[in-house]
Amino acid sequence: MQRHPLLLAYVAALIPALLMAITQPVWSRVDEAQHADFIIQLNHGVFPAADTTVVDPETLRVMVSTNVFRFDTPGAYPAPDLTDIGPPPVGMSVRANAAWMSRHLWQLSFESAQPPGYYVAMVPVWWAADKLGGTLAAVYVMRIVNALLIALLAPMAFVVATRLSPGRTEVAVLAALFAALLPGLALNGTRVSNDGLAAVLGGLTIVLAVRSVGLAWTWRRTVMVGLVLGAGLLVKLTLIGLLPALALAIVWPARDRSWPRRFVQAGTAAAVAVACLLLWFVINTHVYGVYVPSARTNRLSGMLPMPFQPAFVGFELAFFVISYWSGEPLGELPLAAPFVALSCLLSLIAVAGLVKLLRPLAVPAGPPVVAAAAVCGMAAASLLLPATAGFEFAGPGRYVYTALPAGAALFGLGIYAALARGFARRTLSGVYAAAAIGIVVAAALWPAPDPVPGPGAPPSDATLIDATGSGALQGVTITVDRIALDPARSATWFEVTITNSGPGEVEWSVTPISSTGGGTAHGDYMHSTHMPGDVDAGHSATGWLLMPMDPAKVRSAGIVRLRFPDVALDGYAVVEDVVVDVKVASAAA
Repeated sequence: MQRHPLLLAYVAALIPALLMAITQPVWSRVDEAQHADFIIQLNHGVFPAADTTVVDPETLRVMVSTNVFRFDTPGAYPAPDLTDIGPPPVGMSVRANAAWMSRHLWQLSFESAQPPGYYVAMVPVWWAADKLGGTLAAVYVMRIVNALLIALLAPMAFVVATRLSPGRTEVAVLAALFAALLPGLALNGTRVSNDGLAAVLGGLTIVLAVRSVGLAWTWRRTVMVGLVLGAGLLVKLTLIGLLPALALAIVWPARDRSWPRRFVQAGTAAAVAVACLLLWFVINTHVYGVYVPSARTNRLSGMLPMPFQPAFVGFELAFFVISYWSGEPLGELPLAAPFVALSCLLSLIAVAGLVKLLRPLAVPAGPPVVAAAAVCGMAAASLLLPATAGFEFAGPGRYVYTALPAGAALFGLGIYAALARGFARRTLSGVYAAAAIGIVVAAALWPAPDPVPGPGAPPSDATLIDATGSGALQGVTITVDRIALDPARSATWFEVTITNSGPGEVEWSVTPISSTGGGTAHGDYMHSTHMPGDVDAGHSATGWLLMPMDPAKVRSAGIVRLRFPDVALDGYAVVEDVVVDVKVASAAA
């Protein structure tokens, strides 16, 4: 690695990235379809509005062929009605909006709410690939482009590490290793999305900032770094988390520079970066009528806004850490849990090593401080983002891939400082590398099998029992006539009939929430009868719904309450829960 370290670091990162780009299923359930749709819409001469423009037929065809429509596992929700695709109804209440989005968000080109930098840049590549091989080929070409991009983060980490710890090649090698072999990045960074280009532009900003800290910043360098960060903001707004690190690099004490000049230069770089967003503001004014359409785009969620709760902090931190190391959806990669545990252990060792360097300060202070500010700034941007949307989601770890050159360099430096013996460092880093490579290879060779739907009806050894229960909402009636006790599977089945006697279509989520004296349970659609999520006027549907409820408790309770949430009528003008109190007979049928 001595002669061509940057090239070797790039190749080492490119191999797992390409492997995941080619082998992970289409679509990735982390909104890959909507990211691709933004490019497709632009390629067709349309600039979509995130909350009204439906996905292009080209995108829809791939959705249908792959059976991937939304983030949930295919088969875990009612099949979409492809004859009923359109923008959301106007004037919905907050609750009705959340219900509609939970069922129909997939049909909107909602990633067009993001800055258009990446998508515009990819239009020529998509156009050429689509002409030569069709839509699916274009998807894989986009993934390969992203693999080529994110592989740049490893040599960037090498460069940053050489600035953090001059003369210690092993630190730079460790940094490149931890940047090149990150399964979560290989999984999420190679799907069609703006994450790859955002990470590269953010990484380049960090490289320029760390290499220049403590030096005399010229006005040319100041403007250039501002433009690089501004280009990143035009790709992904979360890069705003790098502003503190950039400002810190510029104002860091240096010879022949007065404090007023440093602050003016820091302000100039920030102003140049933000000014790059003026183009996006102009586009938003044309499409939405406002500079930043957050009032409209914040409604693109199937969750109701929630107040802050202390328990959310622990949940979000856990999700942040797990998704950083293993990617999303959680569990997509094999053996993710032990790998995350190993990575967290190494993180604690690295932090201990960095603390050790502080007493006494064993490296120049400026570069590590700026690198740490970059990591903390991006982590804060990810963790605080849910607060802007009513805590409807948890901040994912993938947003911090932007700071990977800084994070990997600090990681390598910390491991080097914490473990005095070279054998220990090589052993630990070797175990990490083997685990990361093993996970990526296993995911490529033995992908997770598609979920297998259940029988949709009680097994032959279940005990059928008469039951009565009914609930209604403006001409829509939901009844339960029988249940089946399935002790071998600790489950209870409910035979449900929904009848629509009203004048229009009704939509429902099919699976209810059940409650007895022993607690609550959520229905399992995957193994239930796959009843439709919409019922036309004058029609009905019947099926068995599986509830993970202890049959003994159901029988002893005598009454089970089933709550069918957000039953929608009249184009979502009416959205209410339908409650069915099911009385369970004591004798077998």
